[in-house]
Amino acid sequence: TGMPECSPALLVAAGLAVLAICSYLATIVVGRGAARYPPVVGTVFHQVYHLRRLHDYFTDLFREHATFRLLAPGRRQIYTSDTAVVEHILRTNFANYEKGASNYDKMGDLFGDGIFAVDGDKWKQQRKIASYDFSTRALRDFSGGVFNRNAAKLAHIVSGNAAAKQPMDFQVNLALLMKATMDSIFTIAFGVDLGTLSGSDEGSRFAAAFDDASEFILLRYVDAFWKVSRFLNVGAEAALRHRIKVVDEFVYKCIRARADEMSDGNKAHDTVCNLTGRRMICCPGSYWQPTATPGRWITST
Repeated sequence: TGMPECSPALLVAAGLAVLAICSYLATIVVGRGAARYPPVVGTVFHQVYHLRRLHDYFTDLFREHATFRLLAPGRRQIYTSDTAVVEHILRTNFANYEKGASNYDKMGDLFGDGIFAVDGDKWKQQRKIASYDFSTRALRDFSGGVFNRNAAKLAHIVSGNAAAKQPMDFQVNLALLMKATMDSIFTIAFGVDLGTLSGSDEGSRFAAAFDDASEFILLRYVDAFWKVSRFLNVGAEAALRHRIKVVDEFVYKCIRARADEMSDGNKAHDTVCNLTGRRMICCPGSYWQPTATPGRWITST
């Protein structure tokens, strides 16, 4: 008689069980020895376990702790709902809280060298350009009007259903809220109305591709083998590459249109009061600098 054979599935399950136990013990040890830091309430593996109810999972944690940490391989993640901590991270001591190479690695394919992915001088440049669009004057004279017009479009759609006595499933029609937001942000950034609320096929295709790409980027944070999938161009990474291509093609088209307008001397108010027009004025040629990654500068707004 020999040793009983173990199936691969059983070995994987045993390995995950050992990993979960080690993570739990690490949580206890770190939590006891770090009183001056926010408490450790779990690990990133808990995020994977609660992936389908992730928002509810974090809501439950925030009910217990305004600020807490989750352990991850080689690092610790801080989560907070405390306004004082938010101000400390984003304003008082911002330089000490970089996004870091790991976040840039995960987000760079979609967001390029944009404000959501970079640190240091690149971030300062993006922040300086973007700040003009969110100043009190810009919000009053341009951005506020954009949001108001799209809110009116959204209200018209809802009132039309009400007048026709047609029920609306709010869970399903959350897509309407996303369309209103996407139309507004895109107009502010590029001076172009996506028209997703009006049923534009091209705008809707872009919005759907961007939404899908954002979801695939999020999955990289819980998939330890996403780089392998990207190299092999399979699964979610293959789908992400296709969605990014759709996003880049549409954004390139909008930027070329703006560049043509400005080359003709047409610097109307609505042209320069958006991030694309302002970057072309402040940083001429920056969109056309060749990079190793397609769309690196194009997605930098």
